[in-house]
Amino acid sequence: MQKLLKRTSQVHKQAARRQRIAREKNASDTRKILDRQQKIYNKNRREIFVEARRAQREDWALGPLAPRRDVGDKAETYGTVPIRMMQSVEKMDGKWKKWGIREGDRVCVVGQKERDKGMIGVVRDVDERAETCK
Repeated sequence: MQKLLKRTSQVHKQAARRQRIAREKNASDTRKILDRQQKIYNKNRREIFVEARRAQREDWALGPLAPRRDVGDKAETYGTVPIRMMQSVEKMDGKWKKWGIREGDRVCVVGQKERDKGMIGVVRDVDERAETCK
C-alpha cells in the first residue's frame, strides 16, 4: 500500500513538473518573439531617423539646390511618420508596473525629448497590453 501511495505522489509531482516546464517554455518563446519584434521596431525607427537626419544635412548643405522631396512618389507621405511606427509593439504580461492610470485622469508628459514634453492632458484610453495610453 505504501508503494502505491508513493508511486501516486511521484506521478503527480512528475505531471506538475511537466506542466511547469511547458509553461516556462511557452513564456520563453513568447518573450523571444516579443523581443525580436521590439528589435525590428527599434531598427526600423533608427533607420528612419538616420535617413531623415541625412536628408536634413543634405538640404542644409545644398541650400536652394537641394532635391525636392515633397514631389513625385513621396508627395503623399512627405513629412509624415510611417504607419508601422504608429503601432506599438505588444509587451510581455507582468512586466508593466501598475501605475494606477485610468481614463479621465490628468497626466503630465515626462521623459520625452519631443515637443510634447511638459504638456498636461486627460487620458482617453489605456492599453495595458501595449503599455500605452492616449
